[in-house]
Amino acid sequence: MKTRAVLALLSGALIAGCASTGVTTGSWEKTGGPAAQNIRAVLPDGQVPGAIVLSMGSGEIALSATGGRTWTHASPLSGGPAVYQLVQDPETPGRILAATDAGVFVTTDGGRSWSQPGAETPGVRALAIDPWSPTVLYAGTEGAGFLKSTNGGKTWTAVNTSADMTLSSADVYDIAIDVSRPDLLFAAVVPYGVVRSSDGGASWSRLTPEFSATGSRVTHLIVRNGAPGALLCGTTSGSIMKSTDGGNSWIPARTGKEFDGILSLCTLPGSPDRVIAGTERGVIVSTDFGSIWSPGTGDLPQLPTHIVASGAGGKVTLYAFGSGMGLRVSPDLGETWIETEGKPGGSTVTILATNPEGDRVFAATGPVCMTYNTGRPGIWADAGPGLKGGAVSSLAADPTVPGRVYATTAAGAFYSTDNGASWQSTPRSMEISPYLIEAHPSIHTRMFLACDQGIYVSTDNGRAWSQARPLGAAWQVHAMTFLPSNAGVIIGATSSSGVVITGDGGFTWEQARYGLPQGGITLVTLDDANPDTYYAYTANGECYRTLNRGLEWNKYSPPWKTNGAFLIACDPRVPSSAVALLDNRRVYYSPSGGGTWFQIADADLRGEAVSLCWNAATMTLYTGVRDRGVFSLSLGAHIRDLLGP
Repeated sequence: MKTRAVLALLSGALIAGCASTGVTTGSWEKTGGPAAQNIRAVLPDGQVPGAIVLSMGSGEIALSATGGRTWTHASPLSGGPAVYQLVQDPETPGRILAATDAGVFVTTDGGRSWSQPGAETPGVRALAIDPWSPTVLYAGTEGAGFLKSTNGGKTWTAVNTSADMTLSSADVYDIAIDVSRPDLLFAAVVPYGVVRSSDGGASWSRLTPEFSATGSRVTHLIVRNGAPGALLCGTTSGSIMKSTDGGNSWIPARTGKEFDGILSLCTLPGSPDRVIAGTERGVIVSTDFGSIWSPGTGDLPQLPTHIVASGAGGKVTLYAFGSGMGLRVSPDLGETWIETEGKPGGSTVTILATNPEGDRVFAATGPVCMTYNTGRPGIWADAGPGLKGGAVSSLAADPTVPGRVYATTAAGAFYSTDNGASWQSTPRSMEISPYLIEAHPSIHTRMFLACDQGIYVSTDNGRAWSQARPLGAAWQVHAMTFLPSNAGVIIGATSSSGVVITGDGGFTWEQARYGLPQGGITLVTLDDANPDTYYAYTANGECYRTLNRGLEWNKYSPPWKTNGAFLIACDPRVPSSAVALLDNRRVYYSPSGGGTWFQIADADLRGEAVSLCWNAATMTLYTGVRDRGVFSLSLGAHIRDLLGP
């Protein structure tokens, strides 16, 4: 690019660091995925086989009449709230209620349109409908205890009377009604554990201690139909307790394991003693209402799992969903699981990376890594086996070795030599949970990890690691920028300590102290013509510049207001090529690391961007949109018009 010549011609048109240019109204293109990995709530119809309503978050509602083979999208819930639970009216199946962080929403047409039925309420996590009188509703709120409605949700009354608890400020996670006696309610409440009402919510009493020995919280419970007094409760530690006398006494039924919290409890229609629990590590099953538990025998992945069941048509069908799983169906009580053919929508991609050529995109959504070959539009592939440890915290494509990709999780660092089709653990001599991995673009054997204990360096492609100095410096480095003209200079952007810099290839680091804000830095970019000039950006779009390699910094005015949504990315291989996204629509481009910005696009994403990735080789911008997957914007033609070939 003829960057400097063009900038000289435009120098008279600079306004607050931004060149005045034409702005394209190009549109974002769907990449077709990653598909529906993060499903928040699922409601199979209790009477119509194959009918499903689900939410992917942000008010998005999808409907299927074919058991998940095909999907249609309903009008989203107003304001895009997070949906915690969907419940169906037992007498009027088309009437469904949604518990959301913006209160209660209702549909009377099976999910196609939604409204809020009455007065505004606090956020609602849990809902229960009186099976004998469906106009009677109970809501468990976020921070305001219990609400009750006797007119289908048009009006609500707080019902928090208790002699030994302050329920008016409690979080309610689950509510269960005894079908044989609908005025008998049980609830999972933080911080009080399991509570009970014997008078339809008029008064409540505590059934479990305020705090468990492990500090875990009770968040799920279930009452056995046909056996008055039998109930189970599950905790965030994975423990399950059983009572046979209405909660007066409890028997430990399962001891929690590490990272094994209970996410759901579900009995099978027609088989009340058979219980399936979804956990952070998959499914466990009991055939005696919770006295003995064993791992599920099906082929579900070992991911956080929620289970719901339907007995529509006299046949039991199980549905499994959760973060990174999509929606899976079992027609045989969990022996086998089938991923639904249709995809109800996109997932939330929190991390994006591309290979140098730009023909591969790598995306992390919770514990799952996905890959996208730009030559096969619309097709995303699951990353293969070997990636363990929960949510992916960073992704990086090796700048010099084709097909080699790196990732980190709480279990450590991993690498793939086949574009993510399979993964292996990077050997380590220390126990850390890294949240960043980077490969040096010009020292081909040099790699870096960042974790709570500091920065670690490898000189042999990750086979052995040593801690950089100063030892134990917890700077929380979450991005590294490499100076192309000097392999020894690396700049780290930190969450809490501004900028850290090394001049010896990563073995010794020091903190830049003069002129930077006390808070975190999102990214550092570099001037393409002056190796002494760097630009640092905060999460709200503020910019700082140094003219002496990081010794002193001064606030520098970008061409945008700093109170809106802001994301910025540079190509790791060309750190002077940077793109910023403002308010989910305005796109700015800088070929000089930030010395001059051009607004080159105004294209509404129609959603919230949560991640950004820029590939300078293909001049393509990728963004992860909350609950909608990955979108791309091609900027090559406009940049060439702007700067020349």
